[in-house]
Amino acid sequence: MRASMHWHYFQICQDKVKEYETIEAELKTFNRSASDPYDKEKELKIAKAYSIRERAVVIPIVFGAMCLEAFIYDYGADHISGKYMKDHLDKLNLPSKFVVVSKLVTGKQFPTDSQAYEGLVKLKEDRNSLVHFKSKHFSDQEVLEIESWHSGMNTKLRGAMYNAFNTVPKVMEELDILHEGLSNYKKSITDTKLWV
Repeated sequence: MRASMHWHYFQICQDKVKEYETIEAELKTFNRSASDPYDKEKELKIAKAYSIRERAVVIPIVFGAMCLEAFIYDYGADHISGKYMKDHLDKLNLPSKFVVVSKLVTGKQFPTDSQAYEGLVKLKEDRNSLVHFKSKHFSDQEVLEIESWHSGMNTKLRGAMYNAFNTVPKVMEELDILHEGLSNYKKSITDTKLWV
């Protein structure tokens, strides 16, 4: 039996998606127009909500990737061996790990034309973009463009967050198909009643 963290990582991912959605709903209640008088207390609440939302949106991306990394290692270690995983497969990128390890375990190809695989590729890219984030310089003349850049960043992160959250169960479902219904990986990762 192996002790793992992948289920916990997905629960953190899920919790932060819910937190993000709660903050998004709260932000929609703060209606502002140019003709409104300045309300310092309201502006501070809005700024705080934006800050919480921005922290909440990145966590599912990182923890979705961590969940799948932890899972595929354990899956391979259970079915092949921990030493083999560590020595030969652990350095592969995330999508490749699922393709190679599932082929070694089941003898069948992980579907690289599936939404699950596309999600894995995007999750790898999104996680890497966060972990290796590069700031952007704005000149004094471009300072007004910061808000537009920031808005675009938020839209991209929101999409990446939902991709991470949706990719985990899709990948597990593909593994269940490869195991011809003899496994229940999707339910094991999404069942919130296991430990709560």
